[in-house]
Amino acid sequence: MRHVFTAGLSALLLASALPASAQTAPIGGKYKIALILGTTTDNFYTSMQCGAVEAARKLGDVELTVQGAPRWDATLQTPVVNAVTASGVQAIAIAVNDGRALYAPLKAASDKGIKILGVDTRLADSSFVVTNISSDNRALGAEAARTLAKLMGEKGTALIPPITPGITTVADRIQGFIDEMKAKHKNIKIVYKGISEDASAFSAAFAANPDITGMFLIANNEALVAAGAIRQLPAERRDKISVVSFDAAPALVDALKANQIQAIVAQKPAQMGALAVQMARKALMGQPVAKSIPTGGVGLTASNIGLPAYSQYVYKSTCK
Repeated sequence: MRHVFTAGLSALLLASALPASAQTAPIGGKYKIALILGTTTDNFYTSMQCGAVEAARKLGDVELTVQGAPRWDATLQTPVVNAVTASGVQAIAIAVNDGRALYAPLKAASDKGIKILGVDTRLADSSFVVTNISSDNRALGAEAARTLAKLMGEKGTALIPPITPGITTVADRIQGFIDEMKAKHKNIKIVYKGISEDASAFSAAFAANPDITGMFLIANNEALVAAGAIRQLPAERRDKISVVSFDAAPALVDALKANQIQAIVAQKPAQMGALAVQMARKALMGQPVAKSIPTGGVGLTASNIGLPAYSQYVYKSTCK
């Protein structure tokens, strides 16, 4: 199915800036800042790293360390945090894998005088965090709902993932989607897939709900698994399903170009990474930093992905 997608992703206001804090002197002429990625194997975080590295290069007085675990797992990320804390850095920007599990090690780092910044995801208790830099996931989830509703002709059954605890950004984008659908698109029924991340969860959902005509997916890996599951359906069912997904990994953009999905909500991870470095440096210099910094998103479709104004938001596989 081919459809036109009009992006109208919401912009949000910055929260009030925090008052200036005491200045931290650079070490050997350099501010020592660490970026801890959500994983080292996701194009989203590769793009974040690229933005951070470029910002550090431009500033000239930042020594940037980039660390991360190979998969999304708080038990793997915690020792990374502990090692970075012990390495003598002055600031840590982190995409936490679990907003509660990472509280204790990051609070311990903060108690040692290390500035803590949230990037992409956030702690459940951010009272000691300098700033949180991320998309407004509720607003983008609502925009995804509006887009999918148009693709579905304002009727039918939409399959979405369940809300799972610990990952605040994912919970926010799903809740934003649900709230928008229930408030303004009442002829669309929402059903949920299982918590499993493999193709079996989609196959089971398709079997239980033969009337599915729309899908909302929350990240790169899930969308690629879903695209594979859809390809296994008979053509008469496959061609009736419209898909809107978060994130613009190269493989997902290929699926968009092949009409396997119809729209992507691309976040701005490179901007998040750059802002993380810039705001960490400002905090270390004793300058005020806004408590919340939203970065927005961009709608990608087969009709606009070839334009430079949109293709620049495709996530990177490597930093050049």
